[in-house]
Formats: sequence, C-alpha cells, structure tokens
Amino acid sequence: MTAPPTALVTGASRGIGRACALALAGAGYDVAVTARTVSEGTSVEGLPGSLAVTTAEIEALGGRPLAVPLDLLDRDSLVPAVEAVLDAFGHLDVLVNNAIYVGSGNDQRFLDVSMVDLEKRITGNLTAQLAITQRALHAMVGRGGGTVVNITSMAGMLSPAGPIGDGGWALGYAVSKGGLHRAAGVIAAELGERGIRAYNLQPGFVATERVTLQPHLAWVAEQGNPPELVGKVLVWLLGAPDGTVGNGKTIHATEVGKELGLLPS
Repeated sequence: MTAPPTALVTGASRGIGRACALALAGAGYDVAVTARTVSEGTSVEGLPGSLAVTTAEIEALGGRPLAVPLDLLDRDSLVPAVEAVLDAFGHLDVLVNNAIYVGSGNDQRFLDVSMVDLEKRITGNLTAQLAITQRALHAMVGRGGGTVVNITSMAGMLSPAGPIGDGGWALGYAVSKGGLHRAAGVIAAELGERGIRAYNLQPGFVATERVTLQPHLAWVAEQGNPPELVGKVLVWLLGAPDGTVGNGKTIHATEVGKELGLLPS
C-alpha cells in the first residue's frame, strides 16, 4: 500500500494555517501542525483555536495528525520540530510556512517600536522560516522531491496607502514578509532540477479570528475572504499539472478563487 502524502503546516491552531491543514487532510494528506497554543482556552491573546482542536479535526477528515508545539522565537526547537515530523511520518512531501510572530510592538510605527520587538518580528517571520525550510528541504532533496509553499502578504510586495492604523501595516511586518517573499524564487532556481517546487501563496485579505476580534483591523475583516478559501487554493496548487504555475512563482488566492468558481467573479 502506498503511504499517504504528508505535510507540515506551521501556525495551524487557527486561521489560515488551520484551514490549510484541514484542506490537506481532506485531500488525503497526513498533516503535522505547529503552534504555541496547545489546548483550547490557553491562547495568550484569548483567541479560540488550539493544536488539540485542529488535530482532532484532521483525524475526523481521515488524516493522521501530529501536533508539534512550537514557538518561533525558540531557535533551538525549530530544526527538532521538523525532525519530529520526519520521525513520525517517515518523509515530508509539503511544507506550508504560515506561522508568524505575534507579540508586543506589532502595531507600532517604526519610530515607536523597540529594536527588541523589531528583532523578534524578523526572527519570527523570517529567520525561523528559513531554519525550518532548510531542514525540510534536506529531507525532500534526499527523497527526490517536495514542495514548499510560503504564505506571503501584499505587505511584502507593495507600499501601503497610509501608516499602520490608517490603512497600512508595520514596517517590521512588511520587511519580514518581503524577505520571505524572495525565498521561493531562489529555492526554485537552486533546487528545481532536484525535484523541489517552491511557491508564494498570497492570501489577500482574510477574516481570521485575530482580525475579526481586533477593532483596528476591522477594515481587513470587512474585505476579508474566509480562511477556507486559502486552503482550497493550496490543494489546487499542489494538485495542478506541472507547468500550470511556474516554479518559484506567486499565486493570489482571490484571483484563483474567482477562476475556480470559489468566489464571485
């Protein structure tokens, strides 16, 4: 019997990560998920969602779940987290880099944010992803192939219409997402001939739990698509015939959603 494909989705206790994990499980994947919130009701932000709930939902969809508690700022735990997945599943077909750092200073303008908070954001949104991705890619190359999907952001691609709090975003978020946005193209150039595919998945505005519960992000929630859209587009991307999306390229969830009839055109 052929082993099911496997995936690791970071930041999957809620929001886009949870939606991606459940979509993969529904498509026949065994899915490992990471997050800081292990059990329901323990989120430091008071948000719903946890590894316990997500893994139960994966199992209900027929997938084999694996919960890997992970704090992106704990550098010593990043590589072991990937190794725990490899030990449990035996191989890794797909890595979805979704998790970001959420903490103090996230919503401050550049002249107000401390360098300590700024460094945490760069570490949590970029350095951690590179460490996780490098270990995953070593395993994928050794097996002959695999796919990395980075959940990117327009904040890493465009200048804002205004400052944070007035239609814009924090500089730390923009530069960290901008850095991550460049990874897929380089990975494709270096490892495409060794069976590796790498993509940016730009979700657009998404009405996640965090967004809907924070008044200063109401403008995002009003325009946001459900997180489930991103999961559906992810599964489409992974199953699309070779050449449908060029290796190293960016796809936009809203555009693909309209093309697939998942959203009004």
